[in-house]
Amino acid sequence: MNNHNIRIRIILILIVLITISIFIRIVYLSYKKTEDYNILESGDFIFKRGNILDKNGRILATSDELESLYANSKETKSINEASKKISEILNISQDYIINKLNEKKNFVWIKRQITPQQAKQIELLKIKGFKLKKEYKRFYPNKNLASHILGFCNIDGRGVEGIEKSMDKYLIPAFSKQNYSLNENDPEGSNIVLTIDSNIQAISEMIMKQSVINFKATFGSLILLDGLTGEILSLANYPDFNPNSYNEYDQVNFRNQAIFHQFEPGSVFKIFSISALLDNNLINASDFFFCDGVYINGDVKVKCTGIHGSVNYQGILKYSCNDGMLQAAENIKDIDLYHYLKLFGFGARTSINLPGEQPGILRPIENWSSRSMFAIPIGQEISVNSLQIVRAATTFVNDGIMIEPYIVKKITDYNNNVIRSFGRTEIRRVINKGVSNKILLAMQKSTEPGGTVDDLVVEDIGFAAKSGTAEIYDVGLRDYSKTDFTSSLLTIFPLNNPRYILYIVFSKPKSEIKWGGVLGAETANNLLYYLKDYLNLSNENIYSINNNNIKIYSRYEKLKKLPAKMPNLKGLTAGDVLDIFSDVNIKFKIFGTGRVYKQIPEENEIIKKNNKVEIYLE
Repeated sequence: MNNHNIRIRIILILIVLITISIFIRIVYLSYKKTEDYNILESGDFIFKRGNILDKNGRILATSDELESLYANSKETKSINEASKKISEILNISQDYIINKLNEKKNFVWIKRQITPQQAKQIELLKIKGFKLKKEYKRFYPNKNLASHILGFCNIDGRGVEGIEKSMDKYLIPAFSKQNYSLNENDPEGSNIVLTIDSNIQAISEMIMKQSVINFKATFGSLILLDGLTGEILSLANYPDFNPNSYNEYDQVNFRNQAIFHQFEPGSVFKIFSISALLDNNLINASDFFFCDGVYINGDVKVKCTGIHGSVNYQGILKYSCNDGMLQAAENIKDIDLYHYLKLFGFGARTSINLPGEQPGILRPIENWSSRSMFAIPIGQEISVNSLQIVRAATTFVNDGIMIEPYIVKKITDYNNNVIRSFGRTEIRRVINKGVSNKILLAMQKSTEPGGTVDDLVVEDIGFAAKSGTAEIYDVGLRDYSKTDFTSSLLTIFPLNNPRYILYIVFSKPKSEIKWGGVLGAETANNLLYYLKDYLNLSNENIYSINNNNIKIYSRYEKLKKLPAKMPNLKGLTAGDVLDIFSDVNIKFKIFGTGRVYKQIPEENEIIKKNNKVEIYLE
């Protein structure tokens, strides 16, 4: 064997040995717990996430500095005695602490994010080998408010659900790639400013909770969108959860049902089918179809909601007439209807900055059955999520152009300098000019006496509305359930100057009445009772949310610049305090929960930039 071959064999053997070593190391690390890694005492891995705020600057998520306890078991003496004292303070098992110390490592977590009182007690013990390390804990001052939007963080400060997850890379600070230490030029994460208004969000959540409980529904969702800009003003689901104590809830509570839940929309979908027919000039207001209570085509029979007699497309929407809808749909080819539904965005996710959105189902035309054209025009054999319906409805607010809904308004650095901002995004023209107005006027008919949504009545506001009461397909029965429904209502208002889109969905309501027009109208009436003046809705006005006219009902004023006199914080919540200082650069230490009973500095003392404020709550 020549020297050349020997060298090749040696090189190959070395490569194999190195590969095996790397593989063994990877397997070893994969079984090693994160908490077992040595974290440097210099604090290189401790970072502060940016805040999440609503459109008016109110803090929805922030970070508190707390202490965590770890031990170097190689330094610890008198393990039994030490573990007994620590267990009494932290209220954890002494055996648990002993087992940790017996691992004989130079770093083991004992308990993370302990209370300030516990930290003080442990400091006084001065037990060798036990040390405290500063960490940040995520804090949601408004508890359940916007929980499905915000999500939550794990104990390591990384986003798990909601905006916390989708915007994680912005919320955490920049790290140096060379030594994994914090970038000194960017010591804190960026702030995320949302499009939601916390006042509207709070009212939406209150109303949805009442409705879901009253109607005995499995869950409910509500989206209120500014259809001209695409801003989501509120997105509410019930049941919800408190992200401060997420581990006390079942995972099903974390689902943002407005984008996660896929369902057959039922009769709401008729507005999109009618739009395709009108846009192709296949029907007009002078075309009438006779409804005798059942649509028959060969061996296909579809029951109608009633016997409506002669109806045009306006009557089809007013009475939600299945018979008339399917007769009208005979005028359009399946490929053309499919084309329009794709233009409306069905079967495709929106670009919302929230995790967990499901795309819905719009099967390719080659997979349609012989019955599809008798099902899809009335909202069967297709599934959607709530936000997809809302996005499609923006077409009617913008004279045929579809707008992308969005929930992140801007991203700012820790000094509130804007890094990136978001605004109105036109997706495409879906229908020709003028068709939207015909659809809106036809939808308005459903709110007139005898229409499916004639319970929707709010003084001085005109509505375009379409309800849906869709039977839910039972996989076990291989048929539609006679007891389980998805009840929904899509509303566009005010009619004379369309802007806002409200979509309300209830899954499996068990109340005596299950019609989407009835349940949705009651919910919408209750919501707009509170929001009518707040949104400045009136038939005589130009409709817009003017932030300068919005009154924030609070017992305090926000600080606008420093230096300034320290305000009186006593009696306020932590959320109120954070709101007061949200426009200035002040660091906080918050102790306890409840309302402020002590503050440092005291009232009227002069505070300057980078001063630290301590508040004590009970």
